[in-house]
Amino acid sequence: MKKTFSYALAAVMTLTLLLSGCGSNNKDNAAQNNTPANTSGSGANASNEDIIKKHPGGQMIISPQLIGYQEAEIELTWQPNPSQSLEATSPARVDYLTKKMKAWIEEHPNVKIKPISTSNNSTDNMAKLQLKLAEGTAPDVAAVDSFMMPSVAEYAQPLNDAMAAKGISIDDYFPFMLSTMQPDGEGGDILSDWYTTDVRALYYRKDLISAPPATVDELISTAKKLQEDNPGMTGLIYVAGRNEGAVNNHLGIYWSEGFPLLNDDNSIAFGEGEAKTAMLNFLSFFENTVKEGVTPQRVVEFDKESNMFGDLTTDKYGMFIASSSAVPQIKEIVGADTFEQKWGIAELPVIHAGDTASSSAGGWTNVVFATDKQKAELAADFVLSLYSDDAAAGEWCEIGGFLPTRRSVYDNTPAFAEDAYAKQFASYLNQAQSRPPVSEYTALSSELQVAIGEIVTGTSTAEKALENIIKKVGK
Repeated sequence: MKKTFSYALAAVMTLTLLLSGCGSNNKDNAAQNNTPANTSGSGANASNEDIIKKHPGGQMIISPQLIGYQEAEIELTWQPNPSQSLEATSPARVDYLTKKMKAWIEEHPNVKIKPISTSNNSTDNMAKLQLKLAEGTAPDVAAVDSFMMPSVAEYAQPLNDAMAAKGISIDDYFPFMLSTMQPDGEGGDILSDWYTTDVRALYYRKDLISAPPATVDELISTAKKLQEDNPGMTGLIYVAGRNEGAVNNHLGIYWSEGFPLLNDDNSIAFGEGEAKTAMLNFLSFFENTVKEGVTPQRVVEFDKESNMFGDLTTDKYGMFIASSSAVPQIKEIVGADTFEQKWGIAELPVIHAGDTASSSAGGWTNVVFATDKQKAELAADFVLSLYSDDAAAGEWCEIGGFLPTRRSVYDNTPAFAEDAYAKQFASYLNQAQSRPPVSEYTALSSELQVAIGEIVTGTSTAEKALENIIKKVGK
């Protein structure tokens, strides 16, 4: 999940939130265009089950424009993540979704789904979704970036019954997901289903390194030795281009020191004291890796992870920091056997020996906005059947290259139960955190991206960059 954030987006998000608060009842406002299911032709005494299973005739259509039968009486609108829909560029994903959609329509022939096509700019899509919610024109169900879910939670409909019907327990999800899925805590409404995730890790040449470094100091010394023993090799690379990945991929290093990014009032938490020292240590990580000669300044050209992977076939790199999604990408580049022989993964290094390693985790959630009871139930069942229930979660994540969000899926799906990388990633998710879902973080991330680039290129020091950040976004 790598996204570009800017002050402009922060302003759009803030304006959207203000607009959504203007009505006397936001959920009623969101439902203005939420037309009840049209079942007028089904008979006054027909049960909901009879109506849903009534066959409308014609030919089933599975396409990016329509899923189901054209004459079906019940219509749902669905805004998926484009890369996780029938518009995905991956044939395997499309084949999987087509199979699942066909099976669902066979069980619900009088229901048709009209997908809403969006761009591949997820940040823009989420801002537009917020505006639709404020205007009362939101889809019945939508994929929502987990980072953005709290900003639309007031419009979300409960999923408790739908998840219970599928045998899905909230206790099965990883700890960092719970406050997003169930904002009011244990016993409260479940307002989203977190169905894919990822986590950040240190990738290292296990054929050259006997034990991965645990601290930043060990990381630098290990990288130096790699370069000494292997002339022409670069010890460590990472994303440092101006993009969210430059911040998000490395936040675990800061979090391992035990401090948040923002206070409860969303002011920066590192303006003074020990937290300020922790942020200085975090920024010094970038400064020291370059100063010590183990990371080249050209990493500022890497604004996304895939830009790093081109040279992996030439054995030029000893270590790199990336998300879990790098595993399937690199396997495709160098071959699965070569990858598994050469590359190991480890938790992100900590600043101080003995600290608990952490990482940033993201992913996508499904959220139901339909206020019509029948539509809400059907919409929830549809997306849970595609991505999340026991018959879907493992296969979807395996095909899509995602990490499952429920512990049981790792145990019950051979592709994850028998995969050493997946087992390690699952353990990292237990200590993972998610970024603060507020506009203040967006502004902070933008400044951190600039700071990291300036530190790496030598136009600023870690100390000067920190003071500049505090001056610009501190309050």
